[in-house]
Amino acid sequence: MLFEKLESLHTAQKKMLAKIKSFSRDDMETIPLSDGLDRILAVNVESEIDVPHYDRCAMDGYAVRSQMVRNASRTNPVLLEKDVQTLWVHTGDALPDGFDAVVKAEDAEEIGKMVAVYRAVRKNENVGLRGEDIRAGELIAEKGKILRPHDLALLRSAGIDEIDVFRKPVVKVVPTGDELVTSKELLKPGKVIESNGLMVSAYITEWGGIPEITGIIPDDRQKIERVFHDVQKYDMIVVTGGTSVGKRDLLYDVLMDVGEVIFRGVALRPGKPTVFAVVDNTPVLGLPGFPTACVASSYLFLKPSLSKMLHRSDNASFNVRLTEKIHSKAGFTSFVRLHVDFEKMESVPVSSHGSGILSSVTRANAYTLVDENTEVVEENEVVRAFPL
Repeated sequence: MLFEKLESLHTAQKKMLAKIKSFSRDDMETIPLSDGLDRILAVNVESEIDVPHYDRCAMDGYAVRSQMVRNASRTNPVLLEKDVQTLWVHTGDALPDGFDAVVKAEDAEEIGKMVAVYRAVRKNENVGLRGEDIRAGELIAEKGKILRPHDLALLRSAGIDEIDVFRKPVVKVVPTGDELVTSKELLKPGKVIESNGLMVSAYITEWGGIPEITGIIPDDRQKIERVFHDVQKYDMIVVTGGTSVGKRDLLYDVLMDVGEVIFRGVALRPGKPTVFAVVDNTPVLGLPGFPTACVASSYLFLKPSLSKMLHRSDNASFNVRLTEKIHSKAGFTSFVRLHVDFEKMESVPVSSHGSGILSSVTRANAYTLVDENTEVVEENEVVRAFPL
């Protein structure tokens, strides 16, 4: 049976996300800060201390009382008694009691037991005041933040040793298809090496989840049904292949029997045969078997699903000028691969069609979406692009 009705991309995403549950405090775990790279905070984090926690010298030089050197200059130096009216300090030292500024080393000179100051300084000049970076109790990282190396450094400097993060969603990845083999030794006409499972598993890892990939499932109804016997162990099931309308595409019929199909078919190029269902309260995403269509649907359906579970806020985008026009098809949103020159902020469309041409993705570093009402995006037009 052909696709009876194609959902628009926007509608399909909306219907899918309505069925995806965001993680709650029950899905939280406490881990050492040292294990926090790329994890997602489950709670807001406040600093436990002032940073810095003392008034510190910001330069090598001489601690002074600013009032005593307010008229100092090269032509009118102020002489201070060393170790009494001024003290030598290193960068990072605590500002000595009774002093309120630091004269840079190059703006002063020791002459016997005296120090000649050749430049006036204001109160607190060349001094890092207590709490000027962070105040104790200040919000320093928000729930949903993806922790990068500099975030870990900030949290550690604020006295944080452990963090509460969302656990990683566990996603079952199921590659299907009689045409799939596991190695080049088994190749013959009509057979291809299974690679979508590897790719989707890597995406899941990159986007914050834990993939559990099965072996290849043939186009056999009973064996496909068996995939859904233990779905409640997983936060999501992702099936690659078997989503179209051929005689060997059995996923839709199986999902109709074992669960609720939310949509089948999206007005997306490539990516039309994308299926989404719910089985025993577990979301099931059926991705097309053609590699580029699998990529497009992974970015537009799998990634948003994981982001909602994890409260991720990483929808980065940027504007870029096209150096060539893009042709699209009315009624379909096109997932167009781009190669962006970030120095010039210009982009060349790599390809806007071809569901099986995976090299069009590896040659790209971004993508843009051409909406269903647009047939041509002209050269020199500025489009919104997303990292790929």
